[in-house]
Amino acid sequence: MFINYKTLNMLKKPAKEKVQDWHPVDVVAAIRKTGTSLQRISREHNLCNAAVGQALYRPYPKSERIIAEHLGITPQTIWPSRYNSDGTPKSGRGERGIGRYPAQLTSASKTKANDTTIINSRNVNALDKVAA
Repeated sequence: MFINYKTLNMLKKPAKEKVQDWHPVDVVAAIRKTGTSLQRISREHNLCNAAVGQALYRPYPKSERIIAEHLGITPQTIWPSRYNSDGTPKSGRGERGIGRYPAQLTSASKTKANDTTIINSRNVNALDKVAA
């Protein structure tokens, strides 16, 4: 049996660069090196003791931002797999509600929109009288 190794190698997909997040222990160690703890950071931001620590195990953009600000870096540096290239979160609270429901106008905003159209039409009429 003849195996053509050139074509065999061509069928393989190119290896993707695996993006590595910081290990949770490394994040905690970096925070401890600053002389504080996750609980203390949570309390400083008026959150429950375990709130900021949730970001170590699941996407939580608010807590990720708090940790990154404390360390003086961006959240994308610590958790690159959780963010798009433009810096927006891939999942979690950051994307909820985007495009889910059409924009609903309140009665106040409807009247405001109608007033501006009336004002604009008056301006057009005034310009027509000046031009004539």
